[in-house]
Amino acid sequence: MSTTSDAVDPTDLGELVRRQGAIDRLLMAEGAGHIVHDLPVRSDGRSVGIASRPWRLDPMPYVISADEFTWIEGAVTRRMQMLESLLDDLYGERRLVADGLVDPAVLWGSPGYRLSAVGAVARRHQRRWLSTYAVDIVRTADGVWFAIADHTDTPAGLGYTLLDRSVLTQVADIGDELPRSLDASLAMVRRALVDTTTVDGPRVVMLTSGIDHPAYVDHSYMATQLGFNVVEGPDLVVRESQLWLQTLGGLERIDVLHRRIVDRQLDPLETNTFGAAGIPGVLLADDAGTVTMANAHGTGLIEAPALVGAWDRVGEALTGDEPWLHLRSPRVAAGSTRIDDVLGRPAERIPCLVDGQVVDQPIVLRFHAVATDEGIAVIPGGNGRIIEPHDDPTLPTPSRVKDIWVLGDTIAPSLVVDVRSAPQVDFITSVPTRAAHSLYWLGRASERAEAVARSMRVIAAAAPVAAWDGRATPAMQLLAALTGSDVPDTAAVDPAMPAALTDARRKAVVAASESLEFHIGSMLAESASVREFLSTTTGRVLGEMVDSRDRLVARPDDVDALDTILYQLSAFAGLWSESVVRGPAWYYGDFAKRYERALVAVTSASMAVRIQVDTTLADDARRRGLEAVLASNDSLVAYRRRHRSDVELDAILALILHDQRNPRSGAASVAGMVRNAEAIGWTAGIERLESLGDDLAGFAVGTPPATLERIASALHDLAVELTSTRLVAPPHPTLVRSRLVDPGAVA
Repeated sequence: MSTTSDAVDPTDLGELVRRQGAIDRLLMAEGAGHIVHDLPVRSDGRSVGIASRPWRLDPMPYVISADEFTWIEGAVTRRMQMLESLLDDLYGERRLVADGLVDPAVLWGSPGYRLSAVGAVARRHQRRWLSTYAVDIVRTADGVWFAIADHTDTPAGLGYTLLDRSVLTQVADIGDELPRSLDASLAMVRRALVDTTTVDGPRVVMLTSGIDHPAYVDHSYMATQLGFNVVEGPDLVVRESQLWLQTLGGLERIDVLHRRIVDRQLDPLETNTFGAAGIPGVLLADDAGTVTMANAHGTGLIEAPALVGAWDRVGEALTGDEPWLHLRSPRVAAGSTRIDDVLGRPAERIPCLVDGQVVDQPIVLRFHAVATDEGIAVIPGGNGRIIEPHDDPTLPTPSRVKDIWVLGDTIAPSLVVDVRSAPQVDFITSVPTRAAHSLYWLGRASERAEAVARSMRVIAAAAPVAAWDGRATPAMQLLAALTGSDVPDTAAVDPAMPAALTDARRKAVVAASESLEFHIGSMLAESASVREFLSTTTGRVLGEMVDSRDRLVARPDDVDALDTILYQLSAFAGLWSESVVRGPAWYYGDFAKRYERALVAVTSASMAVRIQVDTTLADDARRRGLEAVLASNDSLVAYRRRHRSDVELDAILALILHDQRNPRSGAASVAGMVRNAEAIGWTAGIERLESLGDDLAGFAVGTPPATLERIASALHDLAVELTSTRLVAPPHPTLVRSRLVDPGAVA
């Protein structure tokens, strides 16, 4: 059996490194090159507390022959059937317990045994326990396959499998034999989920615990490909013994829950639960038969450490068939968890690219299977996770993987199923309130980050001046206002020193860099939670911002680094405007962007007024201060094109407050907020926004500066009202049934 593609030469390091770079960029664009979990808080105060985990795909696939896969396919199918029978017995008749094959004390004492699942098949009209299944297998150096872990609770990795294949086939040279296609896999998974219920055209959602989950990218990518909503516990509510999705358009009935959170976290009201990631009362709806789960509640029993060593023996006794794949789990092996010790013989080693060098390392392969009314199908591909020297093979270091290619004449899986009718969901309106909330904060964080970065750049790039009076400059004061911090203390700087002003400017920029890092981090965290709304190109821009943010931490006053961040923020803004489909969620995010832009315009105008009336400023200092205000508002070039004279306050106010043609003006921003309010039907805010627009239009030289403070305060109150009244769940169930696909429609 060949374990590397004939089209890849393991000795050509230059080509392998080039391909690795291309793969990394493509994964970054999909949100898998980095997973931003190292941020202390999100924009609304929610914490994100797990370390960042990059995902690197090896440029050399793991190749399996058609004959070898035929054996694997049969072995995985038999093992899934055996585990289904075990679950059926242990939660049903319990013949294995009665016959003494399973110790009742061990079974009852296992936290994986869910008492609420006992009798579920009859009580819930449950059609099967396992709709999806994954198994980790390892090949020994002499060609024998062993299973090392069964995944029955929330089998992860199929999304990564599809993502890895999509990326690698764009980079690798395909040889004479094509790898078998994974195109039918999505239809098979969709059919498996639909087949869990008898509802005609069931609504399916994918439940995840959010971006803190180690497999969140897998969840998000898979849901997007399947066309399902990605939901978290707060998105769902049980009322009238039914499960509902809380959307901007009302409560939508859910028929199938494709859960990606483990049994013990599913329902906080159940005995022996852990945490609160799930949905209170969801098992009541499950018992009532109004919703079905894939996989069924209770399937985590198969993964219970105290029982995994018994399954081969008791499964054979129950079914009468010996499993083809025997389990050699580190959880039941004596002594070391090193893969060779677990297997009792050397594991196969294959070439892998590690730190620019090709080294031979063992690998654990994960294959996936799905069960439908037509039978079990094994996906012809999977993930190969490279085992580091000190890894537990059931928990290998997750940062380096291989795509598994199955070669042979058969391009499609052996079992291709017809997809039952599923609902055609309009995701423009069917948006969870949590997703709209995240898009709102994404809009605010992106706009505020741009304002702070631009103001930092104005200071960092300012030319030296001959004399300085030792006070914080107007540009420093504006930066402090934009970051909500105190004006930097320059008392410790001797203004007589030639580089005194440069040092003071640097201190101001360094002080503001923490705010910029926070806002960029909030952008990345929020975007990760709503990745399905953003394009691949947007994902690449956001991925590049991770590196820019790291560079900023090292050198906060680096003008080139600030320019890069501004370029990326501008690219994001353009993609937001041109690549995201307009819908309720987008309107909330765009409202937030224009709200922040209006605040920046008001803050800039207020600073311009203060500079103008400050009689202690010399003419040159006043001019530099007013130019800094325009530059921080990205309006200096526009001012120069329109006015050839020196900067004057009335012209500045006209440009940054009144001019509807200036997209960064207060007037244009408020007008945009009005349009967004009209689009989402927020009638309570439209008239008040229009009134604020009139107040901005009336502000001129001589108007009391307190007027701008009042406008800023009123804008803040409106933003709080919007999020507290509109981005919340409706109080009563309103059935919003998704329309079914018209069988006579033409695509």
